[in-house]
Amino acid sequence: IRQKLTSQSVKIRADIECACYGYEGIDAVKTALKAGLALSTEELPIKINLIAPPLYVMTTSTPEKQSGLDKLDEAIKCIESSIKELGGVFKVQMAPKVVTATDDVELAKQMEKAEEENLEVSGDEDENENEGI
Repeated sequence: IRQKLTSQSVKIRADIECACYGYEGIDAVKTALKAGLALSTEELPIKINLIAPPLYVMTTSTPEKQSGLDKLDEAIKCIESSIKELGGVFKVQMAPKVVTATDDVELAKQMEKAEEENLEVSGDEDENENEGI
């Protein structure tokens, strides 16, 4: 009975695009994402995963739905101000929302698809490599 009465932890997810095409480049993106991760606590752990550049997924799990949404919003604002300060671009693809198991499956498929697209295919190699010799 005690297990049934304890509040279940909810998973909250947000999709963001974060990129910098200036001199700082990837270092600016790393700095901005680390600024967002700095808001992570033991009670509200924030994770940021790369789907395919420049798309990232931010997730957290918490029994308190509203505090989780607020914390993820705060982290997004922190990342946005940090990347814009460094000359990058930022866009929220999907605002923070509570996700279900089906959403998790969809995310896994999306990450798998992006991984497949990044694999080299035989057509990527230069067929005329030996011609100038």
